[in-house]
Order: sequence, then structure tokens, then C-alpha cells
Amino acid sequence: MTRMKQFRNVTSIAGQYSVVAACFAIPLSTSAMGLFAGLALIFWLLSGCITTLPRDLIRNPVILTATALFFLLAVSTLYSSASLSTSLDALMKYRELLYLPVVFALLNQQSRYAILAKNAFIAGCIILLFISYGMYLSLIPTHKFGYSLLFHITHSFFMAILGFFALHNAFDSKRYRIVWLIVFALTAFNIIQVAPGRTGMVTFIALTFLTFVQRISSHHLVLATLATLVFFSTAFLYSDNFSSRTQIAVAEIQNYTPQKSRTSIGQRFDWWFNSLEMIKTSPLFGHGVGSFAVEQAKLIKGKRTTPTENPHNEYLLLGSQIGTVGVALYIMLLSSLLYGARNLPARQKYLLQGVVLAMAIGCLMNSFLYDSHQGHFFALLSGLFLAQTSSKVPIENTHHP
Repeated sequence: MTRMKQFRNVTSIAGQYSVVAACFAIPLSTSAMGLFAGLALIFWLLSGCITTLPRDLIRNPVILTATALFFLLAVSTLYSSASLSTSLDALMKYRELLYLPVVFALLNQQSRYAILAKNAFIAGCIILLFISYGMYLSLIPTHKFGYSLLFHITHSFFMAILGFFALHNAFDSKRYRIVWLIVFALTAFNIIQVAPGRTGMVTFIALTFLTFVQRISSHHLVLATLATLVFFSTAFLYSDNFSSRTQIAVAEIQNYTPQKSRTSIGQRFDWWFNSLEMIKTSPLFGHGVGSFAVEQAKLIKGKRTTPTENPHNEYLLLGSQIGTVGVALYIMLLSSLLYGARNLPARQKYLLQGVVLAMAIGCLMNSFLYDSHQGHFFALLSGLFLAQTSSKVPIENTHHP
């Protein structure tokens, strides 16, 4: 082996372990997640994996769409109504789109590392779960975000993902089925009783139902659906956290007054209407990346609407920044992931479908592609599952991290 080949082999392996470390850090640490994802990018360059990018762009619609979306965001800095520094700062928040082709190239035909990275993410979520319970039971000091290291929306979202993965592991593993059912139960209780994030609650319900659709025969699906409804109805009756958050959401919708509501949902409605006005004035290519706060300031001048840097809806944020073309690209990205999942083994296909559904739902109430933790989750997990569609190495049939 020549020195160059040896160097590329070492840097490629370093890149693969960097992806594993980044996946582990996603639910735990912003700085560690960013560090290891950045290292993966550097090792991708040093290992020569970047040379496969032209081929990947041609052959893989997911890679093409993700790259095109980032390219459009980058070009929009040239016409953004925000300052150049603000535009570049906002563009950096979308850098996760570039990690998707990076992870795909590093883990392509490397199913061992893809499985290790997925299990590392699950392990990180389990650690976050136990940290949350430690805070809830006063065994460890609470964080500035309450019973979690992360903001409550992010925490509850990752708990919903953990519950989804744990339930699939329970279906697949006879030996560890009880363990995974316990993890699922702990996750469900955490979402319903401990964490106040409504996005996680909705995502958890959707992913649980998706799991039943994926794994249960049609004649048992009705019973599973009824059991799910009974479970959440009981949770509504006996969990103050779940019932109060639901009742507050209903009240906030019913009592919404344009430009006057200061509730979580009320402010979102104001921001969404602002976004639609922005899209109307520049429908095709928007006002440029990072422009939302600038354009909103023009709309709310003399009004009581709360200013914000993003409308807490990724579709509307993209629409205001890069127009309907950008929204179409994002929807194409989600759709192409679902289309690409058809070539995966059943278990990996189910999990990738869950990742896409969770992201699609989360982006209705939040700007998850813009947000760091959720954006990294989407890019890295999608990339590692997608890499297994063309893997020549047999997919490992392990059922536990």
C-alpha cells in the first residue's frame, strides 16, 4: 500500500469514527456535536471521498437536492436584504445540509460504521433520558432548561425519536425485548409527565402510530389504534403535564388575537402571517437567507407583534428567504429520502421513514432545519441510513446498541 493510499485509508476511518462521535453527541452537547461533525467534513476532504461527489450528485437525488438547497441559500446571500454578516451567520445554520453527502460518502459500503453511528445516537438519547429523570427526581441539579440538558422542544423531540427506535427494537429483538419495552415506557412517561414540549408529544403519537402501520398486519391495526387511543386518553386524564399542555394549546388557538396574543401559539400565528406576506412580495426566490428579521421589522413597524429571527415553521422560513423554489426543494428532499428508502432492508427503511416523518411534523411548528441539534440529527441520520442502500457489506442484524 502506497503512503497516499495509507493516508487516505486512515483519514477515511477517522472520518467514520467522527460521524459516530457526532451522532452520539447530537442529543447531549452542541459543542461536541459541532466539533465532530466538522472533523468528519475535514477527514472527508483529506481522504479523497470528495472525489465521489460528482458521481453522487448524478446518481443520488437526495444528495443532489440537499446540495442544491444549500447552493440556493448560498446564492441568496447576494441579494439578501440583511447585512452580509447576518446572511452568512444564517447560512452557517444550514451547513448541516452539506453533512448529508459527507456522511453518505464516508459510510457508503461501510454498514458496520453506519450501524455503530445509529447505535451511538440511541445511546446518547438514553443517557439524556436518564439525566432527565435524575433531574426530575432531584438526584442531580436541574439545568437552566429544567429537567434536561436541552431546550424542552429539542428534548421532547429526541425522546419521541428514542421511543420510536426502542419500539422497533422491541419488535426485532426477542432476547432484549423486555429491555427495549422498558426504554419505550420510560420514554413515554418522560414525554407525557416530565417534558413540556408539545412538538415531542405530537411527534411521539405520530411515530407510534407509524410503527404500528409498519409492523402490524392490517387486521390487527385497528386493535393497536384503539389501544393507542386508550393509552393517550388515560394519559390525558392522569397526567397534569400532558393535559395542561394540550388544554393550553387549545385555549391559545381559540383566544388568538392578531398582533396582541403573547402566547406561544399566538405569536407563531403572527409570525406565520408575516411570513406569508413576505412570500407574496417575492414569491419565487424570497428575500435572501437571514432576511426574516429585517423584512418582519418592516411589516410590524407600529404594531404589537413580537419580533423574531425565524417564524418557527421551516417551510415558511425557507419560503420567506428563498421563495417557493426553496420550499419545493426542501419537500423534494424529504420525498427523495422516502423514495430512496425503498431500496433499504425493511428495518432500515422503517427507521428512515420515521426520521423523515418526525422532521416533516417538527418543521410545522419549528424551524428544525435552521436549528442546530435537529438539523444535525436530520442530516447525519438520513445520510447513514441512505449509505446502506448501496452497501456491499451485509447489513448487520443486531437489535441493540
